[in-house]
Amino acid sequence: MTTGQQFRIDVEEWLAGGAAPREVRDTTAEIVISVNSRLITEVEDREAKTIRKSVRASAYPLALWLVSNWWRLRWEPYKESGPNGSGLDWGLSHSLPATGGGYVWPPLMLASDGQNILLRCDAEETSEDASLTPIRYLNSFDTAIKPDAFETAISSFVEHVLARLDSLGCRQTLLHELWSTVYKERKDRAQGSRRKLEALLGLDPDDNSDLINKLLNWQTTVGEQALEEIAAASESRQIQAELDKAKTIASTVRTFVDIPGFETIKTDIRQQAVAVDTVPWKFGQRIAYRVRDAWEMGTGPVHTKDIADRLQVSEENLERYHVEAPFAFGIKGRQEDKLKIILNRAHEHSRRFDLMRLIGDFLVVETNDHWRPATRSLTARQKFQRAFAAEFLCPSLDLAKRYPGPYNVDQLDEITTKISQDYNVSARLALNHLANRGSIPHLRTTTEDWRGGWSAIPY
Repeated sequence: MTTGQQFRIDVEEWLAGGAAPREVRDTTAEIVISVNSRLITEVEDREAKTIRKSVRASAYPLALWLVSNWWRLRWEPYKESGPNGSGLDWGLSHSLPATGGGYVWPPLMLASDGQNILLRCDAEETSEDASLTPIRYLNSFDTAIKPDAFETAISSFVEHVLARLDSLGCRQTLLHELWSTVYKERKDRAQGSRRKLEALLGLDPDDNSDLINKLLNWQTTVGEQALEEIAAASESRQIQAELDKAKTIASTVRTFVDIPGFETIKTDIRQQAVAVDTVPWKFGQRIAYRVRDAWEMGTGPVHTKDIADRLQVSEENLERYHVEAPFAFGIKGRQEDKLKIILNRAHEHSRRFDLMRLIGDFLVVETNDHWRPATRSLTARQKFQRAFAAEFLCPSLDLAKRYPGPYNVDQLDEITTKISQDYNVSARLALNHLANRGSIPHLRTTTEDWRGGWSAIPY
């Protein structure tokens, strides 16, 4: 996995178009899409028996698809298919072949974690595909680009297509209208914030204005960033009920934890954040060791009582959970180092994991929000939380010394069970640590890599 910055969509040459609407016909072209040195559009032309770096198609439907899905491409994280078809809708807004128009578009999928735009190019084809398409895309890879690189590339391409249309006297197309709207929305903070919230919920612009208006009122209660994190993990038809339930449960909890060394740790983290790689999972690992050192917890297993002592609450307080809560979350106290904890999972491993997610978030994420949610989404913030919790509870450096490996598949059940018992963590966490440290072969599928954060197996 690499993190690239040079994303481009270039028109190599305008071509004569066939029978099609004017805006489609006049923008037929040789189109090259690339990221750094990798070509997304490199194809084998089966009929011509040649390999070329471009795809021959109309630039208009591609530009229209990119602009129509601008906000969702920019902000919406990966979402799995569900029984209500939400995953299918996600694919139509994030998978380039959904552009349609009768062209064979590259097998490129895009998703955002807020911090990076993640790109997956998967050129694998079936025998049935081979018999149906005249070209075959050749390259498969994963990479990530910064949002400004994404926005620059899309803007440049769309402007180029519009200039082509304008030069031919075609100045009143749907693309002109939508791009003008998106351009204005990007300049308006309030409107941009609204579009971002819609995108995180998987909604197209103005799909459910009444819902968005109601949700924006929740910002006073939970905070703008917190609401966005909750939206990224929720469905539009459920989010209001989830917020109501969480608020009701929070009102019944009276105990706050005290974060030892709060200001000292936060100051140190701010200084580190400037100098270190801030890929979420790497940053989470680094900060976990910093907090362990500050709390004098050494390198071995951490007992719940040890955590409770540091947080100045009873162990019993950390064992309480509210299964009806839609997610785990913290609520900031009146004093900066105090946090109310609401956990929602019954199993001890899950409770400990969610507890440390909330502690890590409270120490690192700079926000005045009242709520600190730990959700199932794949935003950069949630990835950081998971990595922090995993490394704090089960330091992979310590694990590598105790269980150096390598191990074969037949030993996995035994060794992960032992680690789970020793560190009081889930077997899944143990398995992921072993794989990420190279003690066992990576067992992840490409789907798991796409879901989990692109550089390490997800926790």
